[in-house]
Amino acid sequence: MSQPISLAAAHLKKAKDHLDLVKAQYRSAEESYESAKSLYKAVELSETFHPQSLFYLCESCAAIPMLKIFRPTTKPYRHPVGDLFRAIETQSSCALCKFFVEAFQVGSEDPTGERLHAQLTPRDTAIYLAQDPNSKPWYYRAGIDCSRPSCPFVWLQTGPRTLTGQPYVCISLQPTLGHNETGQRSEDNIHPRRRGALETFNGSLNYDLVKLWLRRCCAEHSAPCQIENAGLDPSLEIYLIDVHEKRFVRYTSGDRYAALSYVWGKGHATRSDHVKPLPGGPLPKFVPQTMLDAITFVEGLEEHYLWIDQLCIDQTNDEEMQRQMDLMDQIFAIAHLTIVCVDGPDADWGLPGVSRPLQRTKQPTVKIDCGQLTATFIHSQWHNNGTSVWDSRAWTLQERALSRRCVMFTQSYISMICRWAAFYDCLPISHGPDAIKSWLDHEYFREDGSGIVLDEPGWDFKDYDAVVSVFSSRQLSHQTDALNACRGLFNRLSAGGHQDFFFGIPTHDCHRASLWVPHFQHVLSRRIQFPSWSWAGWIGRIEYAYWVNDMAAYLKGDGADELRSNPRASKRRRLESLNVPPGHPQRARFVNVPYDESGPVILRIETTVTKFNLKLVRHESAPHRALRTNSQQSETAIGDHWTLIGQDGPPLRNEAGEHQCFELTDHFFRLKPEYSQVLIERHSEADFMFVEHWPRIRDSEASNKWLYNMVSALLIISNEDGTFWRLAAVLLKAEDWYARNPKLSNICMI
Repeated sequence: MSQPISLAAAHLKKAKDHLDLVKAQYRSAEESYESAKSLYKAVELSETFHPQSLFYLCESCAAIPMLKIFRPTTKPYRHPVGDLFRAIETQSSCALCKFFVEAFQVGSEDPTGERLHAQLTPRDTAIYLAQDPNSKPWYYRAGIDCSRPSCPFVWLQTGPRTLTGQPYVCISLQPTLGHNETGQRSEDNIHPRRRGALETFNGSLNYDLVKLWLRRCCAEHSAPCQIENAGLDPSLEIYLIDVHEKRFVRYTSGDRYAALSYVWGKGHATRSDHVKPLPGGPLPKFVPQTMLDAITFVEGLEEHYLWIDQLCIDQTNDEEMQRQMDLMDQIFAIAHLTIVCVDGPDADWGLPGVSRPLQRTKQPTVKIDCGQLTATFIHSQWHNNGTSVWDSRAWTLQERALSRRCVMFTQSYISMICRWAAFYDCLPISHGPDAIKSWLDHEYFREDGSGIVLDEPGWDFKDYDAVVSVFSSRQLSHQTDALNACRGLFNRLSAGGHQDFFFGIPTHDCHRASLWVPHFQHVLSRRIQFPSWSWAGWIGRIEYAYWVNDMAAYLKGDGADELRSNPRASKRRRLESLNVPPGHPQRARFVNVPYDESGPVILRIETTVTKFNLKLVRHESAPHRALRTNSQQSETAIGDHWTLIGQDGPPLRNEAGEHQCFELTDHFFRLKPEYSQVLIERHSEADFMFVEHWPRIRDSEASNKWLYNMVSALLIISNEDGTFWRLAAVLLKAEDWYARNPKLSNICMI
């Protein structure tokens, strides 16, 4: 074949390939157009056509006294309104039956509602409209409090009366003119926000709503929501992601950026190619879905920069990683907002509303004579407190507590929490002097870290207790990260309280900080990478007794405060003076020994020491018999229960117990069986080290129970080299301690 013919054939083939490509592009564009057209028609239909507005009610639904059910009462009750199986059968003709079925589908874990029959048993099919059992507004269930009253509402329930409202489908009433019997102006009441068409159709994120939240916070809130009042050095040496250019840039002072808080999950340390961040450098080829969604979200907010630890920190440089860990308190505090992926088990999960749909966003409505009913799913904050995947990870605590604004992505809702307010996607948003104000309800302690205060001037042991208690309850993939994962929190506490920390223990408050005990639902095991005298040296949730962190409230003066808080205190036995042995200190002296990385971390204590015989009262999981009615103690033993033997032979009684309110118990401390074996091998005899003599202590201001002349001590185990390690803390009567004739000693604890 001649050369001209070959060239012509090649040109013809190239033209044919181009024609095929154009045809494929045309077909793809045509399909996209038809898909968009179908979506538009569906949204248009959902916006304009409400078949329930032309309603017919079956005989059963017509007899429901709706106004009576929604009328506020002093004694909450629930009213039977039908049967769910019957409603499913008659929903095609009865608007209210159809509404009830759709409302139950909103609360169903199956978003399609196709398995609604399978989730019920014949005994569970009765439908109830129940008033709130605590007479609280509907938004309280979401952990929110507001500046305006709630609209008339009830909870949709089914099943036995023992259920208290799950799955928390709120049925709100917008009364028609002449049917408002609540005594309040309808426009003053807070109704659940009516979601937009795309939100209900496919669970899309409402970017305009989040922008309004941010605008409200920036315009109305002063310090500590604003960066100029954060009191931190803004000149960070970190890298950011330019979400528009998809490249790395170096942070410069004043750059406004978002930060991402998420759960890494397993495998990403090897799956990511860990491209070293360089100015102008590209992102890695593989980026997990949650990070991609965060980039999309920031771009949708019309912001410019994003910080993600896995991408913006050189994961191959240990020195650089440690330097960045030391900056965590500043990175999250200076961030304009923190994006929180609450329910994602790993970095591939994505953000709900971005790459995956938000669930339970539909809001069925029906118009009846007395007004319009709307069903809205409300995520129960108090029944899910601290149960999310994100709440379970140790690293995320400081990311939450240090951030000025957190946009929380969960499976069923979006919210934003700042230092002044809380915004929730079921709450309406408005501007101006009459705008609805909402904030976190702190009736219960929040396990997500939002209740932790880090910015108070001066040292407050309660803040330290909150950090240690919540952090120690969380999980670490690498136990060596026990202090790195909370370094930012302690940096902030150190700055505000002028307090240094040594392996997580405040150096100027060692005597109180040494008295940590396991949470009453936990027992501890050693984390050998850290010293035994630090809480970081143990795995499991720890806490401090209320009287330890609240002493400042009642250890002032000569006891007049006690008499003022409880006039009957004058009738109780007076503070007794004890014959304390000469030279015995009232408080142990803790001395930090210079840390040598080649050896163990030693804490030297100048104190007194004595021995006690011990008795194993109850093995782990054994029944706890003869408990008093309303006892706070567990019915089965959590860990092995041990007590101390008195000078005359009988076991001593623990007058304080281990719960918030003082309660007499038959044990002083609890151990895992493996540590009980250590005591058994020593013939149930151990050394105890004196910490402090307390003239009086109180369990709580509410209970106001007092104990007098108590001694706190640590159970310590001797090593062959003369050092000791800490095993437990106890509180006993001072007379029982001094009766053992304690001796002055210098203890080196590792």
